[in-house]
Amino acid sequence: MKKTVLLILCLGCLSAVSTSRAIDLKQSKITQVVNDVHIISATDQSEKTATVNDVFTMPDILRTGPSSRAELVAQDETVTRVGANTIFSFDPASRTIDLKQGSLLFHSPHGKGGGTIHTGSATASVLGTTLIVTTTPSGGMKVLDLEGQVEVKFLSGLKQNLAPGQMTFVLPGGSQLAPIIIYRLDDVTKNSLLVKGFNQQLASMPLIQAQIDKQLNLIKNGHYTDTGLLVGNDANGSQVQVVDISTLKSALDNIAFNSSSVNKALNTDATIDQSSLTSQSIPTPPTRIFLNEQFILPNNTFFTGQPFEGFAGRNIFFNTPGTEAPALSVDMSPYANLEEFDMVASKNMQFEGSVNFDGFSPENSIYFFLVAGNQFLISPGVTINANVANLVMSSAGAFTLNNATIANNNGNMAMQFGGDVNLENGAAINTVGDLHIVTTGNFNMSDSSVNANTVEFEAPVSPAGLTVDSSTIVCFQHGLFTAAKDININNSVINSDAGSGMVTFTSTGGSVNLNNNYIGAYYLTVNSGDGILLSGNGQSYASIGGTASFTAPNLVAINDADLSGFAQGRIAADTINLQNVKFSGTWNLDSLYGVWHNGSSVFGDVNNLGGNTYNGTLITATEGFSGTIAGTGITIGTK
Repeated sequence: MKKTVLLILCLGCLSAVSTSRAIDLKQSKITQVVNDVHIISATDQSEKTATVNDVFTMPDILRTGPSSRAELVAQDETVTRVGANTIFSFDPASRTIDLKQGSLLFHSPHGKGGGTIHTGSATASVLGTTLIVTTTPSGGMKVLDLEGQVEVKFLSGLKQNLAPGQMTFVLPGGSQLAPIIIYRLDDVTKNSLLVKGFNQQLASMPLIQAQIDKQLNLIKNGHYTDTGLLVGNDANGSQVQVVDISTLKSALDNIAFNSSSVNKALNTDATIDQSSLTSQSIPTPPTRIFLNEQFILPNNTFFTGQPFEGFAGRNIFFNTPGTEAPALSVDMSPYANLEEFDMVASKNMQFEGSVNFDGFSPENSIYFFLVAGNQFLISPGVTINANVANLVMSSAGAFTLNNATIANNNGNMAMQFGGDVNLENGAAINTVGDLHIVTTGNFNMSDSSVNANTVEFEAPVSPAGLTVDSSTIVCFQHGLFTAAKDININNSVINSDAGSGMVTFTSTGGSVNLNNNYIGAYYLTVNSGDGILLSGNGQSYASIGGTASFTAPNLVAINDADLSGFAQGRIAADTINLQNVKFSGTWNLDSLYGVWHNGSSVFGDVNNLGGNTYNGTLITATEGFSGTIAGTGITIGTK
């Protein structure tokens, strides 16, 4: 019996893309953003942080950072998932995807495949339904068929057809065939964030699973033999690079344990109460600063594979005398011209007194990381200040800021945590640039303040929610608040620029409840996976001329709210309940049945519960009315 050998796919293959002749590549809506995703305008090269519901249009460029990814969906339900460290754009002239680097997954509904992919010096026309493409260091690309038939057409006119579970390389130049390899579908789908790293399951996942079951059955019955080899990133016309898994594991184990000097540093506490990071009082065992040797945190799943360079310790204590002592100034000038410098505690990083990280060059776009393998412990009353281009704080555990302040008066700030985030009792986070906080747990803010150019709070992992109570958030350009479950904003002020600022609330699987808040936004968007409650106590929600949108699958209830500052808006849900709402401008109220109902709440209707006005005059419409209400700019329709 003839047997076919399988290669386990690895070494950068777990992410990708393609496109389609039947697909309109001119635009796609962004449906999920994880961490650092930016859109670069092709017109003026300006850059903005990508948010959910943004429309990505050609010929703009989308770029993702480390540990980042995004999902885009076109009108015909074609899905493009973009992996980490990826740069790509749609080419309007030739309807191609220009994948400059990185990886994408592409899924087109059956019968709509086709298009062209460029990566560096490799070009191929790829037809298929669900596939992954990833660039290789040589300027080529890998093409993996997850389900359906894939055809790779080369510039020379040659073709290769792939079946599910098969892959090939497009070599630099795009004119020479490479071998077709059978890989393990179950390993790829299990380990790829492009498959498993998003909220929504791929529509083609049942078809992929059917191919996995088929392949596993062939292995079980002896038709396929697993070689245990890993596919590398290099290939030529007759062979591909493979790595023995035991050899790779040995190499990874050596990396995981770092050098002996790094291990000594990561297993010894450090106390920093003087300006120099090389002070003998820290102490040094014999060194703590590693600028020419990257290191990782062993046995830490939150930071798996993430390399660091800079200062290493076990528990790191700053300014041990406590909050009554003067602020400690830590001299960072010896490291100011580096691209990155990391302060890494394998366990906890504790701030017992205030600390200023001084000496960073305002001209240098350095990334300054504060990293805790477990938690940050910040005493009440402490101020942590770093005037740096990019301040990043990250810990594997929960994070609490209690009556303490974190500030960056020179640039951006990003925070990522593996547990609940709590800002409480007068806590403050201030930065002149952008602020982005992501947590795998719940986000809670009470009696605290945030001030930044843009503010993004994300709790995207189910069942995490986001709550803000009695707090003030100033976000000049935009505020983005995203959670997997309920979002609750109570008795708070959220203020953006009156002429262009945006405030967006998105709950992917729960409700959005806005109670007794002032929200100053030119663009106000509320998206819910369940329902929306806006209870305003008569509060005004915009400056003159803005746009508002409230979208939910079930119920939108708006009570005692002044929406008259908006020039236009839309409310869309199965059922809409309105009471004591002030309108002006042009509004579309779209419910399941698209009719007006007076006096009570009826499923499927736009329900007038009393006191609703348009330009100060009570809104009146007959029972069952559909269309534009006379004397108003309000139109009743179906969603």
